[in-house]
Amino acid sequence: MKKKNYRIYSSVYKPGLVFFLLFFSMYGVSFSQSDNYWSWNFNTPSTLLAGSVVGGSAGPSAVYYNPALIDHESMPSLSLSANLVSLQFFKAKNIAGDGIDADKFIFKIQPRFLSYVLPTKNEKLGFEAAVLSPVSEEISYTIQHFEELDIIKRTLGAETYSGYLKYSRKYDDTWFGFGVSYQLSEQFYVGLSSFVSYKSLKYQYSQLAQAYQESDSVIVDQNMEPRYIAESGFDEELKYWDVSFVFKGGVQYKTKNDRIRVGANLTFPNIRFIGQADVRKSLYRSNVYNDSENAFTSNEIFIELEKNAKTTIKTPFSTAIGLQYFTKSRKNTISFTFEYFHGIDTYSIVDVPGSTGIGEDIIGNDFLSYFHSASSVINAGVGFKQFISPTFFVLGGFRTDFTSGISDNIRFTGGNFKINQIHMDKYHITVGPVLKIKRFDVVTGIQYSFGRNKDLDPLVNYAEPYEYIPQTGQALQGFRQDQASASINEIALFFGMTVDLNKK
Repeated sequence: MKKKNYRIYSSVYKPGLVFFLLFFSMYGVSFSQSDNYWSWNFNTPSTLLAGSVVGGSAGPSAVYYNPALIDHESMPSLSLSANLVSLQFFKAKNIAGDGIDADKFIFKIQPRFLSYVLPTKNEKLGFEAAVLSPVSEEISYTIQHFEELDIIKRTLGAETYSGYLKYSRKYDDTWFGFGVSYQLSEQFYVGLSSFVSYKSLKYQYSQLAQAYQESDSVIVDQNMEPRYIAESGFDEELKYWDVSFVFKGGVQYKTKNDRIRVGANLTFPNIRFIGQADVRKSLYRSNVYNDSENAFTSNEIFIELEKNAKTTIKTPFSTAIGLQYFTKSRKNTISFTFEYFHGIDTYSIVDVPGSTGIGEDIIGNDFLSYFHSASSVINAGVGFKQFISPTFFVLGGFRTDFTSGISDNIRFTGGNFKINQIHMDKYHITVGPVLKIKRFDVVTGIQYSFGRNKDLDPLVNYAEPYEYIPQTGQALQGFRQDQASASINEIALFFGMTVDLNKK
């Protein structure tokens, strides 16, 4: 691996430059990994039951939720589920300073799930292959702020102040898997499944602030000087792909009258196989005046990049327990699922050791590296099934989707840089019908999701800027306080179909 570093300095290293690097690289919203584990949806019936199918009724999604539930009826079937239309309304209030917001409407059509239950001559065995899309997220927005104010105190008169922010992220996780189940007795089943997970991220964050007078010259101490532009900015790009293996194991127990079913599923931490990342960061500052010292700060340009860096993306160990209860008439069912996700200690998701020697006492020698950690979390879901007729029934459910993000320090973990992320506790409500038409099971439904977070640090403060803050090394921006908030409201329309391929 060959590393290329490009560095340009107009002066020798100063402590102020370290703070400049530190604070300018602190903010950028990204979901390098999903921190809302139960946002993942597979197979329309399971989604409409709020994922509370570990105990039973997982259908084609059993390969993911509990492989012990894989079909044993020796009939091949093909299942396709899609998120036909997803309408998401995202808003980050005061994200670039007081009154400077980011709003985004996202319209998306996306395939979600494809599975095939294989035929078998042994009625105790069940086999299934599947392709899942656990996470597919894409968002981009820009903020452009202009105002007239006297930010450069050494010159006479007001300046045109411009603050610009651009953010884009596209993250996908696709699983290819196979599962097998075995019937130990009339009441007890076990199963195993394995997956290859392919994750990819394309992330870019840029911010630029400028202050200048519109005239060709400026007045300084009653003297005319040539006009200049005070400027400060930061750019960050990260692209990676990562391949790993995931294994699951499950069990199910049925009472003799089959009115109560209990299931459990273990998801083991993923095993890394291979992955690479490209990282680039640049920081620059020019013509910024330090009023406390009556002198210009040093002009700085810093560009550093790394090709083919090592990636390691970890997913947590989790334990899910589910229960399904049938009424005596078997016209109604209610199900519950609880899942515990273990925490993840700080580790490097992109490892670029020795990326810079600048300010190692403060930012260390891993400036291009990214780190991650996650807290433990418990989610719960409840689902119901109401039979209207033998060919028509209704599904519904509610599930929590608590974040695993550690919010006490949104930019650092274990003293190291991480990709900043807006963490939200989310909630999902689902309902929809299922109709049996000959060899087809047709499922439609709707899901409403909402998430909130408040008292966030803004990405940058363009609303109350200073030309230079000596304590932090920040230029052409203001102090950041817990004044931002974020919200998501989403409506998704689902469609799914299972085809019985057994020859009649």
